[in-house]
Amino acid sequence: MIDLREWSGNPELHAKPWLLLGKGPTFSRIGDFDLHRYNLFALNHVVRELAVDVAHAIDLDVAATCADALRENARWLLMPRRPHVDFGPTDALLEDFFDDVPVLRELDEQGRLVWYNLANGPPVGAAPVVHTRFFSAEAALDILGHVGVKTVRSLGIDGGRGYSSTFEDLEQTTMLANTRLSFDDQFGEIAAIVSRHGLDYAPLVSTEPARIFVGADDSQLVAAAVLERSIRQHSSRPVEFTVMKDMPVPVPRDPENRPRTGFSFYRFLIPELCGFEGRALYLDCDMQVFGDIAELWGLPFDGATVLCTNQPEAPAQWKDDPSFKPGRHLAAMMLDCSRLRWNVDEIVRGLDEGRYGYQQLMTDLCVLPPEQIAERIPTTWNSLERYEPGVTKLVHYTVVPTQPWKSDENPLRELWLGGFREALEDGSLPDAVLRGIARGYLAPSLAAELRRSKWAGRRLRWRLLTALAERRLRALTSRLETDT
Repeated sequence: MIDLREWSGNPELHAKPWLLLGKGPTFSRIGDFDLHRYNLFALNHVVRELAVDVAHAIDLDVAATCADALRENARWLLMPRRPHVDFGPTDALLEDFFDDVPVLRELDEQGRLVWYNLANGPPVGAAPVVHTRFFSAEAALDILGHVGVKTVRSLGIDGGRGYSSTFEDLEQTTMLANTRLSFDDQFGEIAAIVSRHGLDYAPLVSTEPARIFVGADDSQLVAAAVLERSIRQHSSRPVEFTVMKDMPVPVPRDPENRPRTGFSFYRFLIPELCGFEGRALYLDCDMQVFGDIAELWGLPFDGATVLCTNQPEAPAQWKDDPSFKPGRHLAAMMLDCSRLRWNVDEIVRGLDEGRYGYQQLMTDLCVLPPEQIAERIPTTWNSLERYEPGVTKLVHYTVVPTQPWKSDENPLRELWLGGFREALEDGSLPDAVLRGIARGYLAPSLAAELRRSKWAGRRLRWRLLTALAERRLRALTSRLETDT
């Protein structure tokens, strides 16, 4: 076998820039480009579609599944000396699998098998150690950096949760088989690798992320985290999620015109935050998503600059339910930022000068001509306190006292808790949950979820007790102040 250090001395590797090919949706654009300009580096099953200079796989099953394609289409196969088996690392060496996967022996005998050390296992010899955290595109870029390549382009290295239709037969077997939530996770690692090696890297087709903005304060950060995870869990396209907190927004002089939450006016900042370009989606943070956000992202404006929902009159059985509010709702808004020249200072000045009131602004959106507001977002994307499996795309927890992170009484609390538990396992929430419990923002019962999570330990249990004690002290202090 050839180790990566030896292989990197081949002058042919530096004769052209490299094109990194993945299975993402933009792979369908491959016919738009002159591939002869590049050395081709195919990830995993891409080798079955065209002849390439390099086929790369971390998982042994790819070599087994694509054996015929590797023989016919790949000049070299690159794999870690300790390959992954069943999507996980192993201590076995590549040559230990020659009998089980004969194509490996064949390629080795033909001088076409190149190996490297993967960072998640003990290194073998002096071959370079290649780093990857989530996906094989990261390893591929690190390999090219170690080889000394400077210019890399990519196609099919996309975010979201989808493959190109070319690879739809693999969606149920290999897509996100490493249990990651979304291919978005690779972009941070790719940026670090590009910086480390000084690579000139860019995709041939830029996939615009769905830019999503939510307003929040300290009391809503856990809810916002659950919302973000639910969006990424179902999105077929990359997502850029921004929590707007502590933004510089003026306060109207008249108390009647002041925002009902500290972040109510943040939505008017979004076009400017986007450089007055493209589109953006605003969502309230007290939501949970069960559909593909690409459905909203693709809605046409058709002359409008804002898309929103309009709830019909409540069915008879809901007539007396205060959570159901018919009429226009701006909690989910698609914005054409290129045509919205909102200035939040000027909007608040309109309130102060009496040109309109709070309800006209926040319900009628009176700062726009009526013809620029289209109630085109389906109500399934803003379902008020109701969930119908297979139908509801977004639940909006509108009754503040019983929001499921605050109260055990919400009828959909188990639905929200499912998303909370998943977000908790990702590891970014324990500190925020502890702070929220201590400050009275979150229901004390969420402490039990922490205790059952994989993060539970002696230190966490002590911090939980401290948080619960702080919460009780705050409640007692508040009662004493009320009594006096």
